Amino acid sequence: MFYYEVHCYSCKKVYRVYEGTKEYKHYKKKREKGIYCCEDCSHNIRIEAIKNFFR
Repeated sequence: MFYYEVHCYSCKKVYRVYEGTKEYKHYKKKREKGIYCCEDCSHNIRIEAIKNFFR
């Protein structure tokens, strides 16, 4: 199975993006031009956005 090691822009950790996922296709197409975040950080960002939406 192929993967890329990507740096999370939020927590600065390295995580793997595996072949067959949406992020893998996006990273393969754009390489380092995009901003990527790990699953934990994306979940936290989504929760904060939902909380702010209902205020």
